[in-house]
Amino acid sequence: MANKKIEVISKYFSPANAGIEVNITETYKILAKKGWDITVHTSTDTLTESNVLPLTDQILGMNVKRYKFAKLGYFPKLDWDNTDLVCFHNFNVFYFFILAYIGIRKVFGKKNFGVVVTPHGGFNPEWSIYPKLMVLIKKSYHFTIGTFLINNVVDRVRAVSEWERNELIKCNVSPKKVITISNGLEDDAYRDLESLAGSDIKKKVKDLGKYLIQVGRVYVIKNYETVIKSLVDIPNDVKFVIAGGVEGNNSYLESLKTLSRELKVEDRVVFLGVIRGVDKYYLIKNAQMMVHMAIWESFCNVVHEGMSQGLVCIVANNTALPLLIKDGVNGYCVETKDSKTLSEKINFVLENQKNKIIVDMKERNRKFGLEESWTSVANKMDKLYKSLLKAI
Repeated sequence: MANKKIEVISKYFSPANAGIEVNITETYKILAKKGWDITVHTSTDTLTESNVLPLTDQILGMNVKRYKFAKLGYFPKLDWDNTDLVCFHNFNVFYFFILAYIGIRKVFGKKNFGVVVTPHGGFNPEWSIYPKLMVLIKKSYHFTIGTFLINNVVDRVRAVSEWERNELIKCNVSPKKVITISNGLEDDAYRDLESLAGSDIKKKVKDLGKYLIQVGRVYVIKNYETVIKSLVDIPNDVKFVIAGGVEGNNSYLESLKTLSRELKVEDRVVFLGVIRGVDKYYLIKNAQMMVHMAIWESFCNVVHEGMSQGLVCIVANNTALPLLIKDGVNGYCVETKDSKTLSEKINFVLENQKNKIIVDMKERNRKFGLEESWTSVANKMDKLYKSLLKAI
């Protein structure tokens, strides 16, 4: 099967390091080792800066071609007659033009490749974070021409959770098209963290003392403010650590800092920035618990990471989060903006760390969290992609 070509299309890619980019990096680097010839088509942008990355690159066995991202995105330069699979990640407006072009090729009998879309929740996002006019526009094309193109041009849609699969089907995407392949864990989650973690992160963890952790970009959808509000009602020696970079401008970050000052907990809210690899898992493992009150998640890699290190996880009771965390079984689900109930759950876990209920939760999470690696996810994708090639 050597030298079969996959063309990956994504707005962002490494060095951007949010959930979608991690998914692409971790899975396709494994597929590259299996013999797939992979080219990632992406923008020259990072999550915070525009047009700063080189036009071509080589990353972990993958070719990278970058384009300046204009108002309507970019049109990737693919060798359409000599590719085997075109794989879209996320669901951006400029994909419509590419899918429409593929549809035209199909009409004229020139679609001799497979097409896979992994929306990562982008087909049915959390609409409340967008301006009303944008919501109207996005819904109008997602659920009309978008659904039409998926059903008539795309060969498979990969959902990252059963929640996302169900949401896609509710929007009239053909159930026969949709397959669920969830996300995985980096190899670092399985390693000897105590011996491999760096001295800097060990010092930070020691200096932090007791802390709650939430991993993720500093972006409004992550709802950090609810956790910050809960700090007022939990012991003063417990900090809230946020490990993630800033997406877009700093207005949300500044609003969080302002809220922390107003509540007089600014010394307990710690922004560590992006922490990667073994150091990230060491930071997670040494937390008292993971708290993740995001207003929307299509899967949630970071909660999976917290589970792998044996943390009790308290999450918002929305979207895909209750599929990972069953209330009272391996953590707790709390209404998304309910800081009072959140503080009660945090206090219960803090006060009962040696209680059999909490000890059993930790062990249950650790076992479950380590069951699914990125390698096993990539193997499922490899099987899916090979099956599509046989059907062409």
